[in-house]
Amino acid sequence: MTATLWSLDQHEGKPFNPTRLAAARERRGLTKQAFAELCAVSRRAVTAWESGDVDHPPVGLISKVLDFPEQFFFADDIPEVPEHWVSFRALSSMTSRQVHRILAVSSLAVEFGHWIDARYGTPAPDLPDLGETPGLVPTLAAEDVRSTWGIHERPVKNMLALLEKRGVRVFSLPMNDREIDAFSFTREGRPFVFINTTKSAERMRFDLAHELGHLVLHPHENKSRSRQLEQEANDFASSFLVPADALYSQIRGTPRLEDVFTLKKYWKVSALAMVERLFQLQLISEWTRRQWLVALSQRGYRTSEPDGMHPEKSMLLEQLFRAAREDGWTLRRIAEELCVYERTLDELVFGLAVAPISGQGQLTPPIKGHLRRVK
Repeated sequence: MTATLWSLDQHEGKPFNPTRLAAARERRGLTKQAFAELCAVSRRAVTAWESGDVDHPPVGLISKVLDFPEQFFFADDIPEVPEHWVSFRALSSMTSRQVHRILAVSSLAVEFGHWIDARYGTPAPDLPDLGETPGLVPTLAAEDVRSTWGIHERPVKNMLALLEKRGVRVFSLPMNDREIDAFSFTREGRPFVFINTTKSAERMRFDLAHELGHLVLHPHENKSRSRQLEQEANDFASSFLVPADALYSQIRGTPRLEDVFTLKKYWKVSALAMVERLFQLQLISEWTRRQWLVALSQRGYRTSEPDGMHPEKSMLLEQLFRAAREDGWTLRRIAEELCVYERTLDELVFGLAVAPISGQGQLTPPIKGHLRRVK
């Protein structure tokens, strides 16, 4: 367990916040009974703590067991992210504890987003709302978004940068929550996307395009446990990353397996996704699709992406940490402001950006227009 960062006198006078206890317990994936056993108390005692019936629960013990700073339990209510807001691809196989654990980390990311907005100006949300457009199928929606954003039939150079430019906050899934591919939601008008940064760069691009599909196609939908919505987001992602007309114009004669590697590098998608796209557009037969998928699996493309592209990095987060460091905000100080440990923030940006701890180290050059200080 990590030692508490704050002394008790820093939260003297502030009441214990029971909603924060529930959030911390859920973040650790613990039931009330399991938490009670770790604290050597009854389940009824835990219920009383979380109900606010006890003014002064044993904060030191709670902090140690749940591995959260004591100050965390005296802060204001944590932002709520209801389950029906969130698109979970693997929701049908997830337990209730897994869902609540993910929702808890989502709330921490929203709180970090509030900290950012209070100090730095970032691109405003700018996503089209196509959820109520009559007769608009996902493939046409993808073409519409491409046209609106001026991409037309060109490859998307940087999917992560594109979303950030449109006001989407992208965070990394913590290591213990990576049974999930990705998920997204919108809170107070701000879109959030969480991705598994241990995947190949090509797979992360598809996940980002998939979540973009949810954000523009299903902004008003209850996203819980809907296979139809997931298929629509998949269709959107395939069309957004590899537009049909552009691919048709590239094909001359009958495609060969070796053409897949040329096409995948051009469109920056995985080899498997490229095969599926060729099949979707009836450029190869079902028999050819099966043969190629077997061949690619034998070459290692089922579990990785040999000779793949470099992962895309968050230019927004890189600039944020650069500006914060110049303003005297180390990662430790930001964490203290949010009443969490440094590693909690580090998990949210893992694989996306380098979070400065001591104020040293080099970051990527600034990208004009992404970030400005709030006066």
